[in-house]
Amino acid sequence: MLAGWGAPDAEPSCPAPATISATPMRLLAIDTATPRPSLALVVDGSEPWTVELPQKGAEALAPAISSLLVSAGASPRDLDRIAVVSGPGSFTGLRSSLAFARGLARAAGALLVPLPTFEVVSAAVPEPPDADLLLDALRGEVHRRRRRKGHLAPAEDRVARSEALEDAVRDGVPVLDVDAVAVLLAPAAAGLAANAAPDGTAGLLYGRPPAAEERFGPGGAG
Repeated sequence: MLAGWGAPDAEPSCPAPATISATPMRLLAIDTATPRPSLALVVDGSEPWTVELPQKGAEALAPAISSLLVSAGASPRDLDRIAVVSGPGSFTGLRSSLAFARGLARAAGALLVPLPTFEVVSAAVPEPPDADLLLDALRGEVHRRRRRKGHLAPAEDRVARSEALEDAVRDGVPVLDVDAVAVLLAPAAAGLAANAAPDGTAGLLYGRPPAAEERFGPGGAG
């Protein structure tokens, strides 16, 4: 068991759907934006060392990453890139993971690679090529991004879940609900990040403003 939080020992998983670069690189990927938070570590093109985090994954990041690096015989300063799933997704999970990833990247001298949630989902679950990808947005709504012939639409939208399901039926395409996806996303994020142009200035895509802002406006309750 990993010390302190009861997750299974890290071990190499099956290769992520996204191809891992053969270039020598040590890459950590973090996902606390989705319902099954996880970590993945790739060492010089190896299969990902993968760990599933507890539901409140942001709270377990520090000890989990420490244990994962030890399991792989690495240290934070060995990292070349740190990938983080950047949204849409859990508001708390997104803020915590990006703040942690930025701090770790600075300390390790690593490059930060934020990756939009639906791009990671599409890489992790590439079939069927035509599908509507959905992620719960609360209040009866979902974030939606359409995939046609294996290519994602330029951007997602936020609609009522009932509308998204009706649209999928009308278009004759299946729904891929991220909340029900059985695979962990961090390995796919690692595969994408290994080949991505890093952008440490990129921010988060929450998908919807915080509840207080929705109720009271950008200025808060005042």
